[in-house]
Amino acid sequence: MKLNILIICIILALSAGLMMITYDIYCRKVDSIYYKQTELAAKAAAQAVSTNELMNLWKYVNTEEYRQLHQQAVEANDEELIRQWLLSKPGINAEYADQVEVDENDPNYETLMKSFTLYSDYDQLCFSMETILNLFDIKDSYIQYDQDGVTYNLVDPTEGLLHIGSVEESIPEFAGYEDNADIPATVYCFHDDWLCTACHTIHALWTDEVIGQVGVDIDMNDVVAEKHWFLMNSILFIILLTVAAIIITVLILRRIATRPLRMLAQASRGFAGGEGTCTKEDVIELPIRSGDEIGELYDEIRSMQNRIVDYMDHLTAITAEKERANTELRMAAAIQESALPNRFPAFPERHDFRLFASMDPAKAVGGDFYDFFLIDDSHLCLLIADVSDKGIPAALFMMSAKNLISYRARTGGTPGEILSDVNRHICKSGKTRMFVTVWMGILDTDTGVMTCTNAGHEFPAIRGTDGVFRFFKDVHGFVVGGLARAKYKDYELILNPGDAIFAYTDGVPEAINPAEEFYGSERLLAALNRYAGEDPEGILRGIRADVDAFTNGADQFDDLTMLCLEYRPSKIS
Repeated sequence: MKLNILIICIILALSAGLMMITYDIYCRKVDSIYYKQTELAAKAAAQAVSTNELMNLWKYVNTEEYRQLHQQAVEANDEELIRQWLLSKPGINAEYADQVEVDENDPNYETLMKSFTLYSDYDQLCFSMETILNLFDIKDSYIQYDQDGVTYNLVDPTEGLLHIGSVEESIPEFAGYEDNADIPATVYCFHDDWLCTACHTIHALWTDEVIGQVGVDIDMNDVVAEKHWFLMNSILFIILLTVAAIIITVLILRRIATRPLRMLAQASRGFAGGEGTCTKEDVIELPIRSGDEIGELYDEIRSMQNRIVDYMDHLTAITAEKERANTELRMAAAIQESALPNRFPAFPERHDFRLFASMDPAKAVGGDFYDFFLIDDSHLCLLIADVSDKGIPAALFMMSAKNLISYRARTGGTPGEILSDVNRHICKSGKTRMFVTVWMGILDTDTGVMTCTNAGHEFPAIRGTDGVFRFFKDVHGFVVGGLARAKYKDYELILNPGDAIFAYTDGVPEAINPAEEFYGSERLLAALNRYAGEDPEGILRGIRADVDAFTNGADQFDDLTMLCLEYRPSKIS
């Protein structure tokens, strides 16, 4: 129940966090796009303005004559007064009027003469602003001139002629800027409309003289509506996704994992944590009838416990008889050996990788173990581990840990997640007081990506494309079974065609010779590179021969376990 509640809370928290982060990122992105668009439009509008026409227009508008005319036109609400005044004033091209010979009876005579007036300059400026409006799809584009803190409107294609020379209403957001200064994109409320405005200074063509300011407006109401649309759809999607995820996760977890694993963990702790000898009455009896991996795990644990009970009974009965004791030890070794995959080639139907492993215990039974199995058609799990003790207790702990890791891996997840779950189960028992170092990797045979984690184990060695083995110094997590709250980090290795990975327990570098010298990591790496051209089986046999030659028959105190994988996708198989 607690696990289900925890998972539901995690899903809800992640969903809410995901929605808030996504909405915040989306809003920032949208705002950034519109701000950049506004500033880009202002800059483009400033470049599109004909400075000569603007200077000529401002020269006449900034006169007492025009101000009086403008006041009369506004009071009469008559744009024609301003139109006629613009037609009466010379435009920028007026000096060329005398050079043009046109018959007054020509139908185009009036149009041609208008092109030499101030009205033509104004019309050209309006055309430039309309071009910006159409090009950038904005609300408004206009030209103003600031003088002594007062803003005069000059050109706005969306307004009539009465707008020319009118005083613009002051905006508090722009109060701190100098006259005709560049103003970055700024959002403000203007007559109940939310606008994003940017202004860009207009300079004279041949000098650096400031002759005006271009402003562009974007309607932020559209932006807000777009954000609300995204938020509503995101909330709906997250709600549906969260509800579906909670229902499916709780149902599946409760059915296939939580309840059976809890039963198995409790029963296994009672069996493995008992003091003294184990009897048939101690073998777990649970109502587990599933045909999946949990059922297989249950049957295997019961079978293992029965074999352990039988072994312990035999061992106790013949303690005084050395030969029978040796027989029982060989039986235990056979049980342990049967628990490890020992048929090679391991997957004869697969040609995209080659694999070999070996385990030689220092005593009749050891605490090292390895495992490999296909989680699905494209994911191969590799595992090598070293229990902190030796002998029968270590063998029992080894088989229990191996089975827990093997089952958990088949339910999915990364190596770090798998070891975190197994670590919590082992730490709950608390009575064995054993721990295990583990290196674990899951290889995607389609891509060559291997996701790995290391729980206090030796560094693996990797043979790259240059054919040379090198130790990969990954980050070590805490040992499994040592600390219930321990977390294990994943990392990725990219195996290219022909690459190989070699994993081992500390019994290899810590092998000693009669002079009590350690074999060491340097000798191991040198031996690996002597046999780097071999297949995995050849590499392991070469390393074992080199270790045997070094130890020269000296008794060893630690198990010697090795595993080697060569990645050979179809293109080099």
